[in-house]
Amino acid sequence: MIKLLYLRLTDSAPLIVAQEKGYFHRFGLEVQLQRETSWATLRDKLIARKADAAAMLAPMPLTLSQALPGCKERFISGLILSCNGNAITLSEDLYQRLHHYTSQATQLDIASALKTYLQKNTGAAPIRLATVYPFSSHTLQLRHWLQAAGINPDQDLQLIVLPPEQMLENLHRGVIDGYCVGEPWNSLAAYKGTGVIATACNALLPAMPEKVLAVTQSWHEANPASHLALRAALLQACSWLSARENRHEAAGILSQRHYMDLPKSVLQGSLNDQILYRRNTDIIANPGWHLFAHTDNDNGHPNEAKAQQLIKMCSDFSETDSANNQNFRSDLYHQTLDYLCTKK
Repeated sequence: MIKLLYLRLTDSAPLIVAQEKGYFHRFGLEVQLQRETSWATLRDKLIARKADAAAMLAPMPLTLSQALPGCKERFISGLILSCNGNAITLSEDLYQRLHHYTSQATQLDIASALKTYLQKNTGAAPIRLATVYPFSSHTLQLRHWLQAAGINPDQDLQLIVLPPEQMLENLHRGVIDGYCVGEPWNSLAAYKGTGVIATACNALLPAMPEKVLAVTQSWHEANPASHLALRAALLQACSWLSARENRHEAAGILSQRHYMDLPKSVLQGSLNDQILYRRNTDIIANPGWHLFAHTDNDNGHPNEAKAQQLIKMCSDFSETDSANNQNFRSDLYHQTLDYLCTKK
């Protein structure tokens, strides 16, 4: 039995679909899915061998030595599950305050309005924005959005870390003024009128690796055949999700109480790349918001160039080790493709 960890996020879909549609069984695997609350908990359970594999933030296998300098374990990934899927959401209160400084609503205008607001309100309570993990695509995307508007993320406001599913509640309570998180926590904020989506992150950094299948190096060495079967099952689940006509069914599967326990309508809109930026406004199509791996394209390929890009972005605010690009295992991805060809 393989214990596979995930978080309550829309892009956990490949794991849930693989379980419900029988892909794990097709490759001879028995898998137990286990939902976790935070990325740090998921990380630590893998290291402690309380689980075998996980859907993990793409930068995490590349930055474990920075997050836990004393850790002797190593994460590797032979499959990128998905790209994009995040957004930056501001509280309705902050959004209304920013409208004193702009009459437009594009993501650059909102960021520029935030810059002006910070300059003109130096004595006000600091703006507090949350991301989900220090070394995450969310942190990189939020810092990119702020810096493009001339805001220094380390001096002009406060950045904190919260688990994804606690973002909305903390936004509602006024603990934070905004966040960068995966879906459906942005769409839910807009539907409830608690927050306004400032920008979808694929508008900032297109096709950015988001979730990877990660295991420890030691687990891989002890279970190479199971790891190969796991990658094959998940790559087929990702390919099924890539077909638009399947996403209606996928939303129904994800909405079940023991998985996401959230309204199917919200999950369906997000999975189909439809964004409600603010309550009582039109829903707008955002092609490419959720890109899943597929055997016919490069989205799922964890190669050195993708690893170097993520490491370089992390190096803008923390020391990084470029040698960790070897933790994205292109060879394992190609092994998976070859294996799937033999199964046709």
